[in-house]
Formats: sequence, C-alpha cells, structure tokens
Amino acid sequence: MNSRLVKLVQASPFLAALHQEQNFTKAAEALGVHQTAVSHRVRAIEDMLGMQLFERTTRSLKFTHAGEILCRAAFSSVHDLEDALDRILQARHSSAIRVSVPPSLAMKWMVPRLMQARAAGLTLSVQAQTRLVDFTRGEADVAIRYGIGPYPGLRCVKLGTSMMQAVASPSYIKEKGINPSRPWTVEHDVLMDHVTEVDPIPFGWREFADAEPDFTQKIDPVSRFDRTDLALQAAMSGLGVALGRSLLYEHDVENGFLVPLGRPYPVQPSDWLVCSYEFAETDKYKEFSAWLKGEVDKTQAIMVGLFPATGN
Repeated sequence: MNSRLVKLVQASPFLAALHQEQNFTKAAEALGVHQTAVSHRVRAIEDMLGMQLFERTTRSLKFTHAGEILCRAAFSSVHDLEDALDRILQARHSSAIRVSVPPSLAMKWMVPRLMQARAAGLTLSVQAQTRLVDFTRGEADVAIRYGIGPYPGLRCVKLGTSMMQAVASPSYIKEKGINPSRPWTVEHDVLMDHVTEVDPIPFGWREFADAEPDFTQKIDPVSRFDRTDLALQAAMSGLGVALGRSLLYEHDVENGFLVPLGRPYPVQPSDWLVCSYEFAETDKYKEFSAWLKGEVDKTQAIMVGLFPATGN
C-alpha cells in the first residue's frame, strides 16, 4: 500500500463524516474532535492530491467533483466496516446459527424441522437464498449448497448421496391409469423446474432420460417453474409428473401426497454442508452438523425403506 493511499485510509473517517453531515462543524461533533482537526486533515489531503475537495463559502459546504467521488467512497468503506463489525459482534453474542439454504430446500425440508432443532437445543436462523453467501463478510455461519463439491477454501461435508425421483399425485396416477412400478408405458404431463435444466449442475429431465431407458417420450413440459418445490407442489395438485431430488420429496411420499414412479437414480451433485474453517472449530458448528446429518439420514431412510437397493 503506497503512502498516498495510507493517508487516504487514515482520513476516511473525516471524509465520510463530511459526506454524511455536509458541514465541517457537524462532522467534527460526530467524530468528537475539534473543527480545526477536520479542516487540517482535509487540507492535507488536498495538498497531497493537488486539487480541492470542497468549494468553501461562508454559508455552505459544496463538494467539487473530486470531493464528491472521494467522500462518497470513504463513506461507503466506513459504512461497510461498521456493518461488518456489527455482524461479527452479533454472531459472537448470539446463540442462533445463521443457515443459508436454497429456497426449495428451506421450504420443503429445513423450515419443517425447526421444531426438532429447537428440541435439540439449537436456534436456527434460516436464510433462503439462491446466491452463494460470502463467509468472509459474515453473511451466514453455515450454508447448504447443492452441487458438485467439495468447495475450495471451505470446510465441506457431503450430506449423503443425492437421488432423483419422478413423482406424481395419487389422483393423477388414478386418472391416467398408471402402474407406478411400470410407469413409462404411457405419455405423461411433464412438470419442469427450468432453472435446474439450464444450470451447469447435471440434474434434470435430460439426466433422468439418460438413466431410465424406458422413458422415451419427448421432454415437452406442460408447465415450467423456477423452483423445484413449485414443480413438486404442482405435482401434488395433480397437474402432472415432477422430478424431485433428495430431501425435497421423501416426506411428501411418506405422507401420501406423492407416489414414486419407477425407481430413484443417483446423481452426481449432492447437498453439502459448508462453512469457514474457523467456524467449523466451534461447538455451535459441531452440534448443528451432528443434528443435521442425523435429520438427513432419517429423511433418506424413507426411500431406502421403499427401495432397499438404493441405500448408501
């Protein structure tokens, strides 16, 4: 870091306060210093840059173009630092574990288990997100990612083998006259999560067709959705056949809302528990990971009971 940048970093609180207060006196009060200290620091930066940051008048403070750019950047950096510090302190003093999960997994699996987590002495704060969280910014404590891991730079635990399974409602099966053991002798109304179909992660109807030789119909979906849980909900409503993956469909099968068509097939991507190496050393992580793996095993045992040969 060069000396000019060091001086700018040291002056950032002064520039940020001026951006927020738009007044030298109020900026000094906000910083708890004398006004001359702010004026001297700003003058030193102007002398170093060889340009003015403010147009000084007796009535008001007006930024030059350079001043606006520099003070806005200083305010953003100081604000980001304060926000990061707040997140760190909250995480240190809170017993809650912030868990980032994909929206479908949050809706179909994680939220229904919050009572079990509480009974196990865990307090979970569920964040349903499609984007990958940044652990270095303290955005979450742990995350569950569906993909092909492990992920470099993170502590990663694979949560079993992921399976894909075609499912439909009992009413749809009855209406179409489908034999669940030999379901592909008739044409089906395909329900598609189009996001998974275009995602580079290999999971979708094309992979299912490659795995199931008897599924020969053209993949021409009657309805498209942008989340797997929505496609599964449509299947439960009797609209057609959806493709589920592990942790998203087992309990709907157990409760009789969905019926498996044919057998489940293993897929390359899986659910992974990920976090920073630092958080992985905490008791909070160890308690949560042990509980999570136990709940995943219970869920996957549902389909193993129906199809013993698919056990891990």
